[in-house]
Amino acid sequence: MRTVIIGGGFAGLSALKVHDSLLIDERDYFTLTHRLVDVFRIGNPDVAKMPYQGKTIKGRVRSVDFRRKKVVTDLGSFDYDKLLISCGYSQKVIPNTYKIETVEDALALHEKVRGVRKVAILGGGLLGVELASASREMGKEVYLIEGGNRLLNFMTTESSNFALRELNDMGVHVILNEKVEGIEGNKVKTNDMEIESDVVISSIGFKGSSLIQELGLTNINGRMLVDEYLRSVDYDDVFGAGDSATTKKFVPMSAQVAVQAGKTAMMNMIGDSEEPFQYKQYAVIAKVNGKYFGDLMGRFVKGRLAEMAEKVGIARAVMLLK
Repeated sequence: MRTVIIGGGFAGLSALKVHDSLLIDERDYFTLTHRLVDVFRIGNPDVAKMPYQGKTIKGRVRSVDFRRKKVVTDLGSFDYDKLLISCGYSQKVIPNTYKIETVEDALALHEKVRGVRKVAILGGGLLGVELASASREMGKEVYLIEGGNRLLNFMTTESSNFALRELNDMGVHVILNEKVEGIEGNKVKTNDMEIESDVVISSIGFKGSSLIQELGLTNINGRMLVDEYLRSVDYDDVFGAGDSATTKKFVPMSAQVAVQAGKTAMMNMIGDSEEPFQYKQYAVIAKVNGKYFGDLMGRFVKGRLAEMAEKVGIARAVMLLK
């Protein structure tokens, strides 16, 4: 059986470990997405890049002929019997802001921020919180703007409070319950204030890869819609996994969830099993003010235990490449 995987992120590499397949990716390296903040902070792209090994083709997917079962790339066409689409996420472009979606984004943003004094960050999720900490470590005056009533609203209250306390201790201006209504020049306008900033960074607006809509696949927020077996609702021989796919019940954008999805999708593709996809979020770890913390199996942890959980996650990602 000829199996082709589009996208070499966590889901794609997890699937490749299950079954020898042709993997097509735009880059010749695997991006450790949780290290993009480190690239932004220190300006070294290598900390988030790991070269691919094995049966991988660097190429850009132009289209997919679903009737003839062909993936069309800038290097030519590749036939498949079963296709897995796991092309990751993208970020909505908000005018007058900078995104941090790729290694190139993080590196360019590092250079941009180096020469300014004030930085504003939109969104108090995991990325926004870590960016605020990193920006402050770079000696900048930092404003972190969150529309909700707490940071990290998908994590435990203990994690939210820990992040807020550490950022406050660093001197970050954390602004809660403020909806951004527009950005004009160097001013961020919220529902009741204006914040001047030299650089505005967006850590919100994540969606599926633009390729999903380009291929005409049924999607929710740019994420291809799949059934409980991760099979496309449009084509029986096409599957989806990772940040570029979701069921009607919603699947979180998470590296560990993507790894689980990639494995399940490939097992269902090759017929070794027919099992519904069920995921578990084992750990969500962050680093603020040099301190590790987060939720491990739903419970708040910090310090050494949180750091160990983070390192285990990185080690598992590295194992996908071997």
